[in-house]
Amino acid sequence: MSSHVTSRDPCAGFMAGNVSGHGALRFPPKHPPDALFPERGVVEMSFAVEVFPSGGYAVDAATRIAARTPAEGSIVLTGGGTAERVYPELNLDLTKTDVYFSDERCVPPDHEASNFALSERLLLERSGAARVHRMRGEDSPIEAARSYHDGLVPAVERGFDLMLLGMGEDNHVAALWPNSAALIDPDALCLSVDRPDGLKGLTMTAPAINSARTILLIVTGSSKAAAMERAMKPGDDPLSCPVRLLADHPDATFLLDEAAASHL
Repeated sequence: MSSHVTSRDPCAGFMAGNVSGHGALRFPPKHPPDALFPERGVVEMSFAVEVFPSGGYAVDAATRIAARTPAEGSIVLTGGGTAERVYPELNLDLTKTDVYFSDERCVPPDHEASNFALSERLLLERSGAARVHRMRGEDSPIEAARSYHDGLVPAVERGFDLMLLGMGEDNHVAALWPNSAALIDPDALCLSVDRPDGLKGLTMTAPAINSARTILLIVTGSSKAAAMERAMKPGDDPLSCPVRLLADHPDATFLLDEAAASHL
């Protein structure tokens, strides 16, 4: 049994196709980064999309991630429910890889809400990760952000090899929520933010995120379908739709399950 995914305007670059078995559906070609809708003055989305059957998503997404992870270099990890499903399926050798984090809650590193704790438990411990650069959620948020910014400077200058991100129902990425002042800071690489759950948080900013050579966004579930539909259409700026920070990135790909892709 397969599901049919059809193209939707104004994303004319989408191609219709089928999803079956454990294969993925990819929507090429990506829009040119500088493609504009002159009448609106907004950037057309340049994302590629791969859709996997929901039942095999974790294994299929992990396979894609592993194929893009460098033997030496740098990777940025994310947190969230999809990462919690995918990380146990990742078989990586991170002994020669620098590991960073896109965002963190301001909690101790062994706290159940910590992205570092989740990554360490499900991935880092068994991957031999020796060069882990975690955000110090236990410190003063402002000091922790400043310290992480300083550590990110050389990494951003080189460019991350791979960045993993999730996306929320409100189209946030990392800890960059709609209308956050962190979305418009042109200089900081890491900032402290107020999270909707009431906690303080730390987040990479647009300059840091966009320095990555490859970005993979792992998104699952029917609750994200409307957000995916919005992400793939022009009209919103990054202040209201933060994922649009990546609109002109040359190599950003959504890895979706069928449920998240159901409105495309």
